[in-house]
Amino acid sequence: MKKFLAIVLTLIMVFTAISVISASAVETPAITYTDHLDTNKDKGYDYDVTNASIAWVKQANGVLVWVPADDTRSDDAIIAQAKATDNSLNHVNECAVLRGLGTAMTPNRNGAQTTITVTDFGRQIIMSIEGKYSHFVGGYTGPTEVEDEPETDPAEPEVPEVPEVKPTEPAVPEGDTGNIRIDVPQKMAVVFADGTVYYGGEMKEVVFGQEYTFQMCSVNWDNGTYDQNGNGIAGTVVYRMTVVHKDEFNRRAQEAKQDPDRYTVKGIDIIDNVAKTIIVNGDAEDTHLETDVNNFFMAYRFHFETENVNKATGIDGVINTPVQSLSVNLPLGSTIACKAFVKDELAATENVFVANNSGEGVYDDVYLTSVNDYTWAL
Repeated sequence: MKKFLAIVLTLIMVFTAISVISASAVETPAITYTDHLDTNKDKGYDYDVTNASIAWVKQANGVLVWVPADDTRSDDAIIAQAKATDNSLNHVNECAVLRGLGTAMTPNRNGAQTTITVTDFGRQIIMSIEGKYSHFVGGYTGPTEVEDEPETDPAEPEVPEVPEVKPTEPAVPEGDTGNIRIDVPQKMAVVFADGTVYYGGEMKEVVFGQEYTFQMCSVNWDNGTYDQNGNGIAGTVVYRMTVVHKDEFNRRAQEAKQDPDRYTVKGIDIIDNVAKTIIVNGDAEDTHLETDVNNFFMAYRFHFETENVNKATGIDGVINTPVQSLSVNLPLGSTIACKAFVKDELAATENVFVANNSGEGVYDDVYLTSVNDYTWAL
């Protein structure tokens, strides 16, 4: 009799487990992650990847890509999808894939590794990240086919969608303001979203924790100004600046140093070269927005394949009077229409993409070359 009862109890537990799994397939809402974490702790975070079709954890120069166990693609195809979605992974040296449940580490050969554990909790698949890491990204790309999925009873109420929860920044006291200096290179300017133009040396009042957007501009050499009436050229890249207090800055700097391919970390600011965001230490002794070479602008020198005599370069709104041996500061990441003149006659027009020419993100150990050369085929 006892044996019979044990068998019955076992069957009940099996049927209960099957019911829970089936309910999970129906009730769990799709979840999409696009978060870039602002903080790292020795003990990492837990993420619900129940319906995610791919996710990855980046630590320094290694990335571990996770996919569900039923993903039949090759490792190379899975890694290629992650890199196509996240440009920062194109600089990663080591990549590895974790399928389904289990534990693995970021494949860093010469650096700190991070432990990733994926566990089934019945209704949820949880990814736990233990250790420091640069960022976590995951995505839900479509419905997952479930065999023998029971039909939903139309009388049952719809399960409300679970809102996405993102990490929040520490609260900033209302009215917590300060002043920073705006530093700009020669013959350039910075224009903020409110239309205010800074030519270098001016002070700007800011609210700590508030985001400000701005663009780099080349000024009109004839009058030294930028405006929207034909004087100068505004770059197409929009930068985002936030001023924070010392403790917050140090916390972010420590994180950014884990990913030198993406971030430029200095004593007064942290530059995210991918997202084009700048974090300024508002408590630094000489706090200012430093729009430096290779991160914000590039000096271009224009030459000709043959001798430069009677040949000059001009840029409408900037160099209205063409210059024979021109060296001009231009906003990084922008395409500028440049003109070549021979004996004061227009000979060619080229759209020049303004690019940097050094190891982006490296500051202390590598000398940043500050000039690019452009040669006219004339």
